[in-house]
Amino acid sequence: MTAAGKTTVIQGASVLTPDGWQRVDVAIAADEIVALQPDLQLPGAAVLDAHGCLLAPGFIDLHLHGAVGALFEDGRVESVRRIAAALPAFGVTGILATLATLSPVRLQRAVEAIAAAADDDRGARILGVHLEGPFLNPARAGAQERAAMRPPSLAEVDDLQRRSGSRIRLVTVAPELDGAAAFIAGLRERGIAAALGHSEASEGEVLAALDSGATHVTHLFNAMGGLHHRNPGLLGVALTDARLSVELICDGEHLDRRAVDIALRCKPEGRVVLVSDGVAAGVGDTEMEIFGHPCLVGRAVRIKASGVLAGSCLTLDRGLRTLRAWFPDRPLERLLPLASAAAAAVIGLGDRYGAIRVGGAADLVLLTPALEVVASVCGGRVADRRTGASASHTSPA
Repeated sequence: MTAAGKTTVIQGASVLTPDGWQRVDVAIAADEIVALQPDLQLPGAAVLDAHGCLLAPGFIDLHLHGAVGALFEDGRVESVRRIAAALPAFGVTGILATLATLSPVRLQRAVEAIAAAADDDRGARILGVHLEGPFLNPARAGAQERAAMRPPSLAEVDDLQRRSGSRIRLVTVAPELDGAAAFIAGLRERGIAAALGHSEASEGEVLAALDSGATHVTHLFNAMGGLHHRNPGLLGVALTDARLSVELICDGEHLDRRAVDIALRCKPEGRVVLVSDGVAAGVGDTEMEIFGHPCLVGRAVRIKASGVLAGSCLTLDRGLRTLRAWFPDRPLERLLPLASAAAAAVIGLGDRYGAIRVGGAADLVLLTPALEVVASVCGGRVADRRTGASASHTSPA
């Protein structure tokens, strides 16, 4: 790992900038991108040779519960640190630590643990907290604990926000619950983004939520009513209303390729976000307890007793490779932002994260043309350097 205090120049890569692919060198120092220009020479700077590679904004996962055998729901500081430390290997430089439905006491403990570890600089940045529960419809619980689901409560959010050190940035709510519209308006007043999910809402209930300030949809297609031609519901509104960004879990288990294709065709550029909903990346084939259920982990993660999906073992780099395989004609400069710029925009951090520009955060990922991770840069620190990158340039387009 290269320390953040020293200037580092990344040379020779094809760089994805807001203006498209460019052949420029990138200088980073003090957690910031300080220069973008060809043939950059900075005496005394460390040099990272990236010839033959692609340099893109670091991946941001808005929906991640855990990895490598640890979960944020554990409520342990060491679990938070372990998860964050593992993520640069997959190109992930920023996350929302995501919490499923828990009892009030366990939820308090979990946000306190996240807050205690949030400033650790030994892995991916914890950009905030995503409360996926507990304000959900038990009829669409998925793998989450139905008995602990409860009505929307701004008082509970305020308490958790205090315990988290003001890190809650996203809250999922089922818009059909009593008081949901006022709750969403309250979140907006507090600067917290409201996502809709785990829901059987009608079109009218979804539109009321949008009018109150909802802007996002949690794992589109999953844990929500299907599309009916006389009752479009949450899915129908999400696909056709540009005010809503949507999450997709592209592991080949949660969604069929054609469902993903529908979403990409329907949504405007920048309104589709690749997420993992990860709970078990890096653990291999095993059995583990997730959200209170014994689960089997393989290519998918499923509750042992029922076969219900319980998150995934997906990582964002693998999700992008899946998208590339499914949609080979879609340019990479349109796929990569699903895991970076689009995510940053959802939580209001697009001015700092998700794009390679001077003054932006020094959070980057170096990839082979096949989208294998070579190295990640988290807060100016070059980590997880791998060998075997292509020695000759291949056009990313």
